[in-house]
Amino acid sequence: MTPAERAQLKRNYEKFQKLSPEEQQRLRKLHEATRSQPELNRVMHAYDEWVKTLSPWEQEDLRKAETTQERMELIRKYRSRQASPDRRRSGRNLYELAKIMDLDFRDPPLRFIFWVENPAPETFNKAIGILERSLPEPVKYPKSKAEFSEFAQSLAVLQTAVRAKRQSGDRNGSDWPPPETVDQISQLLDDQKYQLRENEDARGFRGKLRLGDQKRMTVIFFLAKGLVNQLMMSVKQELDTIQPPEDKLQQFFESLDSKSKDHLMRYPPDEMQEKLKYRYLQTQLPEKVRQSIHQRSREVQQLIGDFIPESDLKNQFDGPRRGGVKERMQDMKERRFNGPGGRPGNRPLRGRNGEPGPRPPAQLPPDA
Repeated sequence: MTPAERAQLKRNYEKFQKLSPEEQQRLRKLHEATRSQPELNRVMHAYDEWVKTLSPWEQEDLRKAETTQERMELIRKYRSRQASPDRRRSGRNLYELAKIMDLDFRDPPLRFIFWVENPAPETFNKAIGILERSLPEPVKYPKSKAEFSEFAQSLAVLQTAVRAKRQSGDRNGSDWPPPETVDQISQLLDDQKYQLRENEDARGFRGKLRLGDQKRMTVIFFLAKGLVNQLMMSVKQELDTIQPPEDKLQQFFESLDSKSKDHLMRYPPDEMQEKLKYRYLQTQLPEKVRQSIHQRSREVQQLIGDFIPESDLKNQFDGPRRGGVKERMQDMKERRFNGPGGRPGNRPLRGRNGEPGPRPPAQLPPDA
């Protein structure tokens, strides 16, 4: 048994011991049923492997489903989304990749990454095609377009679009993309049911898009997110060709602190190995490869800063939570006191609708 398997077994045992006696008995009955029915056991393991391909929030939604019918609806929904069997493999470990690429998603030009939905590659390529056809001058490719990767083509189109925007005198981006281009791409996104995450999405950015700019802002952030995705996938494909020696990875793993080791061993073996490799490459990547990756990252960040207006980066939303930390702190200062008569009190903070929180439990006097 490998160290990762032993650690997983220990965690499972500790979780089981914390369950109520009724829940422990239910699991024992389920275990006995799977042992006596091989087909049920096979289905259970197949389901377990499939759940691992879901994102963390999808797994959480499945876990919280209260009824069998609700869980089945979620399963059908997630299965329909999985266009390819390697969906999880293509989208995992993006934070490790971002560190290698010297990308900080907390910086204003990239902060939208957290609340913009991932565009489907096919949809993004169609949007780039619409944008390219709308340009006043053709894109000048250094070599045949067919020899360019999808990322290189998208980068060239957007760079040409930014140059055209500057030549037209549109400094703040309020007229870019042109209205007819926005309408075409927006129609494409509507057909794909694509939207920015707003108040209705619990994991999205709390706020509401400014009225009047919804179409244009959705298109702009869609293009930016799609370009970042293509960049990261191109870097990932490049890193997949680099295979550090096993003994070097082993030495690197042994040099990690216990907390980092425990964190890595929580993942399935293949994903743990990939995470370990990316962490190793953060400091051991060949310098020539590192410079090439950083150059592409800087180009993308500069480009996004050029075609996303500064005003959109600072305050993309109206509503109780505005663009940055300072604005949200100001929102907290402007909250009304939640005690009786408008005085400070010890109730929990008010909800978003302004209603006071529940009263604290009454306390009896010591001599009662």
